[in-house]
Amino acid sequence: MTKPSQLQLFNSTPESHENIQSKILKERAGTFTDNMKLPIHRWFRYSAGFSATWVEKVITELEPKTILDPFAGSGTVCIAADKLGVNSYGVEAHPFVHRLAKGKLAWVVNIPEFLETANQIKHSAAMLQPKLPEKIPALLSKCYTEETLRDLFRIKQAYLDLAPFLSEELQSLLFLAICAILRSTSYVGTAQWQYILPNKRKAKTGEPFDALDKQVALMHEDMRQMQSIAKSSLSIFVQEDARSLKSLPNNLIDLVITSPPYANNYDYADATRLEMTFWGEVNSWGDLHETVRKFLIRSSSQHVSKDRLSLDILIAESIIEPIRDELLPVCQELENIRGTKGGNKAYHTMVAAYFTDMAFVFRALRRVATSNCKVCFVIGDSAPYGVYVPVEQWLGKLAIAAGFDFWSFEQIRQRNVKWKNRKHNVPLQEGRLWIEGEFMAQSPSHKFGQDLGKLLEDIVEYDILKPRLQQFAQTKNYYLDWQRSRPARSGKKVTWEDKYGNKHDLDFVIEIDGTDDQIGRPVAFIESAWRRYTKHSKNKAQEIQGAILPIIELHHLSAPFYGAILAGDFTKPALDQLRNNGFAIIYIPYKDVVAAFREIDFDVAFDEETPDESYTEASKRLANLATSEKEKLRQALMRVSKQEVDRFMDTLRNCLERYISKIILVPLFGIRHEFESIDDAIAGVDALNIDNPSGEFERFEVIVDYSNSDAIRATFQTKALLSDFLRKLGS
Repeated sequence: MTKPSQLQLFNSTPESHENIQSKILKERAGTFTDNMKLPIHRWFRYSAGFSATWVEKVITELEPKTILDPFAGSGTVCIAADKLGVNSYGVEAHPFVHRLAKGKLAWVVNIPEFLETANQIKHSAAMLQPKLPEKIPALLSKCYTEETLRDLFRIKQAYLDLAPFLSEELQSLLFLAICAILRSTSYVGTAQWQYILPNKRKAKTGEPFDALDKQVALMHEDMRQMQSIAKSSLSIFVQEDARSLKSLPNNLIDLVITSPPYANNYDYADATRLEMTFWGEVNSWGDLHETVRKFLIRSSSQHVSKDRLSLDILIAESIIEPIRDELLPVCQELENIRGTKGGNKAYHTMVAAYFTDMAFVFRALRRVATSNCKVCFVIGDSAPYGVYVPVEQWLGKLAIAAGFDFWSFEQIRQRNVKWKNRKHNVPLQEGRLWIEGEFMAQSPSHKFGQDLGKLLEDIVEYDILKPRLQQFAQTKNYYLDWQRSRPARSGKKVTWEDKYGNKHDLDFVIEIDGTDDQIGRPVAFIESAWRRYTKHSKNKAQEIQGAILPIIELHHLSAPFYGAILAGDFTKPALDQLRNNGFAIIYIPYKDVVAAFREIDFDVAFDEETPDESYTEASKRLANLATSEKEKLRQALMRVSKQEVDRFMDTLRNCLERYISKIILVPLFGIRHEFESIDDAIAGVDALNIDNPSGEFERFEVIVDYSNSDAIRATFQTKALLSDFLRKLGS
């Protein structure tokens, strides 16, 4: 079995430059980072966003008629849609961010008029007396010198004097231009998520009038480029609540691309506090709730604390019934931990309120979406107080309950792995939650696919593979569990928990010391999947990984075998994704399935152009296959899969019959260094004296190599834990 890379603490073989670059680009697809190099998008940095390049790619591939972003932020999706000439709706509840997005979408304004008005503001401002208001908000005093503040207020006043005589689009464009210079002219730092850092000083700051000139020149350049591509904006951008989408008509949207607030206690209201303070919309942090926060999805403890929410009332909401049994224990655990913390953050009600709000969002989306609408949410999971919240799973279940048919999750990047959160060490992830409408489930094509998949599952899993697994288990005194009644567990499903407490239903599990009446120690996990088209095959591979790998991580000290049985059409990247993560695979391509069915004179070589009538007739024939026909199919599939099954069984045997070839123990000593930025970390590395190391004991790193090239990588904080682990290895 291949080395389980997800468990390695370090990699002895450096990745190629191409692989690293590809990985970086994929990870950044869920961030706003690269947008700061793109025309229009770069006018204002709003970190709660995602890659515009990726959005354009999705639009080009799916060719929708009308797109919706219900959490539109500063307009990434709508700008990408404008560039490609596609109709779009943007919905944003944050009043100030909505106004910034309207500025970006005003790229259609006549360029000479924009330049002339910008010059007029600059010249009018220069003529105004440089004086400050009698009472300056504390945040502005902390962020600017008096001279800079005077110039900014002069520019502001010149804009306000002229604004009543301007079109709405030109007002929005110039408002955005002034907002865009507020950070560059301040001498204080800005955190990654746009929080102001008054105690951090920047080495270089801009002068307001120069900064405005540069910003106008940048916008001029981008407008000229955009107007050469598109003649008008096809976006409708509204300020309203994603939980209702009240201004959108029914059955209009055929693609949704968005990134909702994460349930990670980030205060989206605070991200633009500097700009809102400058324009007089808030005077202090305490004003944010009534001005902004109360309109937003409840994703921060500040929000729920202000609203004084009750967990009992939130949990009783009928709309979260699909996840209530999983949600309640998590919220109760958070409530218990809260009592032991000085900060007293109301994470328990925050999590409950967040999923209640998102359930209403899915209900609203189902109303405005067409029957075959595709939905993509860029999301991240969370672990407040170190309690894991499986965001993608719960959102997926709420989407199904709202009337959608199918969901899958595609990981973009891992979070809290390299740079640990100071409050917990739970590994997190960010990725895309793909959701599809009900049309597929009702179509003859989909029904035929389900029926064919079930038949293949019965033949490949239970007629071909299961006898081989049973024979192996019996000769080696293992216990094979599969989906059927077993006194040791309830129901027929083979259900195992992962490291986060989530439960997954599997096809086969091999145990040591297992019996009908007793659950043993797992040493092998096997899952299956069927795909008739290559579309979403990588999502299916990701779904298998999402089920198996967290279970493997829970049992990683025994380095169990894990495999997948795949039939149908899977792309090479989908197969490579599983193999690179340590899966052993049986793969029966769809062409081999088609060939097997030809032996009973049954043509199943259908494609997406096949009429519904053909699928309906094929489903009827599948349901009425004779026993002799099924036996011919079984024999044909045994022939085409023999080499794959043999290789799979050899890998399983090598894994479970392996022996330890080497154990490496590395005690680590040193001094822990913490830095607030990458620059500080680099400077710290340069200053380290590695020729004369010193420091206290930190941990043991252990590498256990097996004869079949499997490996265990682990860390232990004490000798006792390490000794216990080594004793268990020998048992």
